[in-house]
Amino acid sequence: MATIDERLARVERPRSDAGAWCKRLSFFAIPYFAIVVLGHRTGNIETIPVFWMLGVGVLILVAALALGVRGFLDLWNSGHEAGLNAAQGMFVAVLLLLPFLYFGGKSLLLPPLYDISTDLEDIPSFDTVLELRTQEMNAIVDPTDQIRDLQLRAYPKISARRYPLGEARVFKAVVELIAEKDWTILTTNTEQGNAPIDDEGSGLVAKPTAGADGLPLRLTLPNYRPVQRIQVTPSTDTFESQQISPVGRGGEEPDETQQERYVEAVASSFLFGFESDVVVRLIEEEEGTLVDMRSSSRWGPHDLGANASIIIDFMSELDTTLQGLGEGT
Repeated sequence: MATIDERLARVERPRSDAGAWCKRLSFFAIPYFAIVVLGHRTGNIETIPVFWMLGVGVLILVAALALGVRGFLDLWNSGHEAGLNAAQGMFVAVLLLLPFLYFGGKSLLLPPLYDISTDLEDIPSFDTVLELRTQEMNAIVDPTDQIRDLQLRAYPKISARRYPLGEARVFKAVVELIAEKDWTILTTNTEQGNAPIDDEGSGLVAKPTAGADGLPLRLTLPNYRPVQRIQVTPSTDTFESQQISPVGRGGEEPDETQQERYVEAVASSFLFGFESDVVVRLIEEEEGTLVDMRSSSRWGPHDLGANASIIIDFMSELDTTLQGLGEGT
């Protein structure tokens, strides 16, 4: 007579290899993506290989989902043991695919732009950041009529600001806000080599962009921390900043004697650390200061709305910082 163990062995359900591999691949993708992200943020993996590695990671997740489906089919058709492995693997795969699906949707809904500016006629120009751009990166060019139309339709909230404050006070607020965001400041109308960026007491310095060999330096990516907004107690001197459209500004022609000041910096995305070059332009006027801004991604033909978000958030926070300050310097 057969023992109980022998009887159980006869009815033991076979395991599905597809379900097991679904779980293995999806769980393997977790450290894989972690290594890719950390490798890029620390500068150990260049940006172009990162794009290929992310593509391979997506293929791994898609393969895991396909194996999960096959595992459930084995369970349904042959009663193979696959349900738990397939369910766990597919859950992790879908979870890891969500960011890619989100950004994929944005790529379909938003126009393929990588350079956004608050002034599409007299666009703020880059200077120091050009030394950090290689031929493989996106080109810095003036917007065409088609690009202007795409930006105006997609990002109607992009606008410059005119403040009834002195240029020195607005400039100081700009550099302090950039410092709070942990962007890497490159230059602000001063020579490179850890030079002071302004004379208004911010204490910030411009970072050198090239080493002794003359080659561009790999800048350290910002260390992200919560933005500390400057809260100002409302007073009778409060004002509302005037928003200026990227086109059709109207008014008088620019005076060649007007003082212009620039702040150039490098911002990077929160997760992958993809860099965008940023320039803020301040133009001194008779009754205040005009602030323009430009943000340009270094990599990829589509910024997925990142540069528009950089400008909108910065201008909004600058409004909050300056709100309540009186006129004058």
